[in-house]
Amino acid sequence: MRDRTQSILEASVREFIKTGKPITSEVLYDVYDFGIKPAMIRLELGDLSNDGFFYQTHPSGGRYPTDKAYKYFVDSVIEKKSKKEHRWIDEEKIEDDFKGFIDDISRHLGVLSVGFNTYENTIIESGLCELIERMPSSAKEEILSVLNDFEAIGERIQKHREWIQSESFWPRVFIGESPITKSKDLSVVAGKISNEDGNIVIFSIGPKRMDYEEAIGIMKLLSNE
Repeated sequence: MRDRTQSILEASVREFIKTGKPITSEVLYDVYDFGIKPAMIRLELGDLSNDGFFYQTHPSGGRYPTDKAYKYFVDSVIEKKSKKEHRWIDEEKIEDDFKGFIDDISRHLGVLSVGFNTYENTIIESGLCELIERMPSSAKEEILSVLNDFEAIGERIQKHREWIQSESFWPRVFIGESPITKSKDLSVVAGKISNEDGNIVIFSIGPKRMDYEEAIGIMKLLSNE
């Protein structure tokens, strides 16, 4: 993919995550400097749509990212995103107040966060209301899917315990179905904290419009990547 095309793809996904509004060439032209006019940006978006990165609900409307676009964006973020200082993170809470630590992550990202302490075999969950509030619609089927996932998370974590322990590449991001969720409307960003006692894995679960850059930055910091 050409550098300019990649920049337009990443900017489009970033703008949609930020605003939730369909992506148009005019908006991209106003917000970003690609060195080309709206008509050329429109052609680039058309080519990206033909390649499966965007879709339209009607021909004259703006575009929405597909799972393929989110995955490309996330891979780019993981490669480029450097860990940064997060003054609100109190890593001492991992040992002293694990529930409070998970609460902090959930509040900061506005998503459901789940902490799995592998050596104590404990699971802490926080932020279900935040997740439901951030879902793009209130369709009954979507909410039921989220609630079903929430109720099954503990069981699925135990089922995939061996994978969690052996996986060496962190952070991990799943768009749609993941080892601990089945809903196609959710994404999961996971990071592992290793210490002399064992491993702690943090799962942040949100809508596909979740802030991947912030979540990945936090997970890289915690995983010491």
